[in-house]
Amino acid sequence: MRAVGIVGTGTMGAGIAISFARSGWDVLLYDISKEIVAHSLEVIVKEFHRETEKGRIKPEDAQAAIARIHPRTGLSDFSEAHIVVEAVTENLSVKKQIFASLDVICPPQIPLTSNTSSLSIGSIANGCAGRDRIAGMHFFNPAHKMKLVEVVKTDFLSEDVLQELSQIVRQIGKTPILTRDTPGFVVNRCARHFYLEPLRFLSERLGGIEEIDFAFESAGFPMGPFRLLDLVGVDVNFLVSKSIYEQFFHEPRFRPVILQQKMAESGLLGRKAGKGFYNYDGKTPKAALKIERREAMISESLSEMAHKISAKLEITGQLNVPQQVILARTISMLINEAHLMMEEGIAARDSIDLAMKLGTNFPKGPLEFSDSIGKYMIAEFLQAMRRTYGDAYRPSLLLSQ
Repeated sequence: MRAVGIVGTGTMGAGIAISFARSGWDVLLYDISKEIVAHSLEVIVKEFHRETEKGRIKPEDAQAAIARIHPRTGLSDFSEAHIVVEAVTENLSVKKQIFASLDVICPPQIPLTSNTSSLSIGSIANGCAGRDRIAGMHFFNPAHKMKLVEVVKTDFLSEDVLQELSQIVRQIGKTPILTRDTPGFVVNRCARHFYLEPLRFLSERLGGIEEIDFAFESAGFPMGPFRLLDLVGVDVNFLVSKSIYEQFFHEPRFRPVILQQKMAESGLLGRKAGKGFYNYDGKTPKAALKIERREAMISESLSEMAHKISAKLEITGQLNVPQQVILARTISMLINEAHLMMEEGIAARDSIDLAMKLGTNFPKGPLEFSDSIGKYMIAEFLQAMRRTYGDAYRPSLLLSQ
């Protein structure tokens, strides 16, 4: 029987353990103390019971999967593993220490992977002798339900290991998307704009929280940006945004928004805190931040272009000018980032679209949006935004051409 070693028993580690155990793998579940591992096992067992109650897994299959999960408090046991997935906190020095140990403990043919969402795989592997077997395997939360796994390739990764990882991802019922090692990989890099543009728009006092969310939900997005921020965690999202911004050497289009930092520092973290952009103390969440709207200083030309872009979308509600503008701003930036990734050879066109649909539940991939709206219209809108707001909105060469 094949075994996977999982380092870290938090939310992601537990979800990854469930995914492998359900697929017939033995799981070596490691953390620094028996108490921490025991607590994670309790969480895993409860999740299997929920899945059983909902009829998603047979009781006997759930029990068999649970029996395949083996607690570990020593990394030396990972010499038995056929693959290792690290899923500890997003701290580069901690991850480097773990991989340095695994590089010595695990046989040289065993792939060592990190579940990091934004840190460089190359940096994590730096200092290890076996850099050709170190890659990213980025699962999405909840890991046992989300189908996407980004398989992250460094310049050192062997082709054999890459193919093996893709096969393993498929074997546990997931869809692998190959991406080069870039800050945020495909989904977190591209999706930054789904959060940053609405946050900027809110900070500019051009629209309210519920008004902006309604615009996106009317355009087919399952959840508006502020509802999604509250679900993910305002603090978690902010840290990822900050990490990507710093790794891109303060590229203007990735600049975090002060409002989000203030909320994180004030404990307004979203659903887990009972309050974020929305209040969750009643049956129906209500906007928690009262933004004093100012007269929308949106030029006539920007308004007209935003209206044309919105007309290309499948809108189910009646939208005002600010709502059309924030949709146009956000979708244009998503499209632009996808084209920039294609320019850089980060991932293939179809992979980018599939990753964004599987990883974020967007109604279309950014390049599918580009096809339906038209590259010229997007490039023209971004140039107009650039003249007003600066280089954060400069269009990619693929769009400009």
